[in-house]
Amino acid sequence: MLDLLLESALRSLALGVAVWLGLALLRVRNPRTQMTAWTVVLVASLAMPALMHRLTVTIPAAAPPLRVVESLSSSLSAPRSEPAEIPAVRTPGPPALPPATERSAMPHPSQPVVPVPADRRGAGWPGSDWRVLPAAVYLVVATFMLLRLLTGLLLSARMARAAQPIHEGWAAGVNVRTSDDVAMPVTFGSTILLPAEYADWSEAKRLAVLSHERAHVAHGDFYVLLLAAFNRAVFWFNPLAWWQLARMAELAEIISDDAALEMLNDPPTYAGILLDFAGGLEEPPVTTAMARACTLRKRVERILSGTAVPARMGWRKRALVAIALAPVVMFSAGAVVPGGAPASHANTVEGEPHPFDRYVGYYEFAPFHAVTVARAGDRLTVQETGRLKIEVTAYGDQAFVSPDTNETIAFTSDAEGRASALSLGEPGRRARRAIRIDAARAQSIEDAFARQVATVPDRFKDQLPADGSKAALLREIHDLETYAPGDARLEQMAENVRRQVAPLHAMLAAFGEVESVFFRGVGPGGYDLYGAKFAGGLGEFRVRLGADGHIEDMGFRADGDDTPGEILPCAREQTLQAAGATVPIQLLIYNASGIDIRAFVLDGDGKRSRALMIGDDRSTSVLARVGQPWVFTDASGQCLEIIMPGQNTRFVNLPADVREQAVRPAPQRRSPVPGSEQALREYIDALGRGAPNYDDMTPQVATNTRQQLLLYRAVLARLGTLRAISFRAVTAAGNDLYIAHFSNGSADWRIGLAKEGKIGRISLGPQFGPPY
Repeated sequence: MLDLLLESALRSLALGVAVWLGLALLRVRNPRTQMTAWTVVLVASLAMPALMHRLTVTIPAAAPPLRVVESLSSSLSAPRSEPAEIPAVRTPGPPALPPATERSAMPHPSQPVVPVPADRRGAGWPGSDWRVLPAAVYLVVATFMLLRLLTGLLLSARMARAAQPIHEGWAAGVNVRTSDDVAMPVTFGSTILLPAEYADWSEAKRLAVLSHERAHVAHGDFYVLLLAAFNRAVFWFNPLAWWQLARMAELAEIISDDAALEMLNDPPTYAGILLDFAGGLEEPPVTTAMARACTLRKRVERILSGTAVPARMGWRKRALVAIALAPVVMFSAGAVVPGGAPASHANTVEGEPHPFDRYVGYYEFAPFHAVTVARAGDRLTVQETGRLKIEVTAYGDQAFVSPDTNETIAFTSDAEGRASALSLGEPGRRARRAIRIDAARAQSIEDAFARQVATVPDRFKDQLPADGSKAALLREIHDLETYAPGDARLEQMAENVRRQVAPLHAMLAAFGEVESVFFRGVGPGGYDLYGAKFAGGLGEFRVRLGADGHIEDMGFRADGDDTPGEILPCAREQTLQAAGATVPIQLLIYNASGIDIRAFVLDGDGKRSRALMIGDDRSTSVLARVGQPWVFTDASGQCLEIIMPGQNTRFVNLPADVREQAVRPAPQRRSPVPGSEQALREYIDALGRGAPNYDDMTPQVATNTRQQLLLYRAVLARLGTLRAISFRAVTAAGNDLYIAHFSNGSADWRIGLAKEGKIGRISLGPQFGPPY
């Protein structure tokens, strides 16, 4: 049996190499043609044990390498689908592109598998120890993978069966259902599952999603990928089986993207829809999900590149492709076909305009935020408002990456080939999209930032509210509390505020009538901080006034009510469930456990219904509800501890020994962490010189420092020379709180050290701000 499987895998691998080379040499770009070809290879691979008629295997001396993309094993093992994070109301700061799918070269096996002669098989096989061990390993792994596939199939079937049918007119003719267990559109069999938030989608988004998922159903992608997953489980030792599943999943999504683009006819909008569903989300097991993390980058780049939608292929053309491949399949069943080398790429012609010149120009992210793109030789330089200039190098069509910061940038071109927009971001964050603007508009944005740099340092030093900011905030709160869809007052709000109206209105409604608003200080970004006491809880507003005296930007942090909150052991999970209608509360979570952490929220039935992923040495902020339990687990779903949101648990630090602690005690530290004061002194000194040592920070802190560098330098220049630093307290978040005394004033600094003494958390605030 083992000989049969090994030879089948080798012959299937040779078939895959031959087909891959054929598609590459013939420059076949149509994804439908490629999908048909790989479906034929899949069927042939599964049938290979029956098709083979001899055991002689020949491996070429110099076979071309294959490219391997990240497998979908994680999606098959996931118990259900959850959104990456319950979104909080915006506080100023940029998002970014999700990480690209990893690829690695995979060589052919270096040695052929030699079949056992007939006179040494049969009775001698069971007693040969060197065969028993690999056979046992194969059976254990194959059984595990098949059981995992079956379990995922049953879980997905149960989820689809429990979903509620949608009987609206736009869903006619298709089995469309809605489920709280999905956070992105997915297809199970011929059933399309939409998240509960579909009712809030725009008509364009709903049209794009439905067109995408209808294409999956029409092409039977669920069943094809299920067959590919079965092939991977049986031939798990064959690299082709892993690569093929990932490649076919990618092609299925590309073909469905084309169907959606034909209906929507707006590539940038559709790319934004895909990114809305991204950000670390997991799909339900054994489904076709619209925003698979392992395919997203390449698909977004393809959409934004303006690639024309290929012509449709009927079943007749698909049959012709299959017939054309039949001789290759038959030949591979009798002998392994040697392959050649892939085609090389030509260089650009000297003397012509540089291809990067079409990207040079100005692009606008938001009313106060732009980016300037210029060319420096064979690289581009990118400089955002308020940030230092970075260089990026090309890594694909219309796509670039910074070798220093890992930031990625992808351009969208118009019909004439000139870049009209770009998407910029960093791994792990949602991409920010910018539209090309003229030089005059870009100059006005830079002038506005220059005025901010000129005024914010004095405002931060003096800690006085802007004239009229409290009155403007009270008016805005009143408008938000009485907001109704279609309200004419929305047109009077700034764009950044208008985008947050619905969630702000919902949170203020949960808190009840506002009783008092009081000034807390001026943040280093020039925002006035106001505490607010409501009938049902507390919160904090961050407001920035425009030249006309109206609020041009605003954020809100929900601080819950007087419920204390607590940390519970995992044994309590079966007895817990979400409380009724409660007020929102912002949780700040820092993961110092040494492993990636998953956080689930329990619903009204006590089930894990939503989740987010928190990498090691990273912090994140989520909007929770008082009395709604959160279960923190390792990557496998094993519970580590349970948090009941409240005042005592607003700041969650997950320590390295969280696994061993049944109930984690409240921190008793009263003195600073050794080395934190020195780290803070070095950070302030380097910040003032404009030369931070990013190697002494975690990637997250390094990113935030780059974003705030110019503004923080201006603030430090106004505060003057550092005279002394004195320890004040340990904050509820576990950071060391210091007062830094400068020649022209004082300010609070909060710092937390991560592994190897690196700065894992740091922030600057007004001296008399709350000790968070």
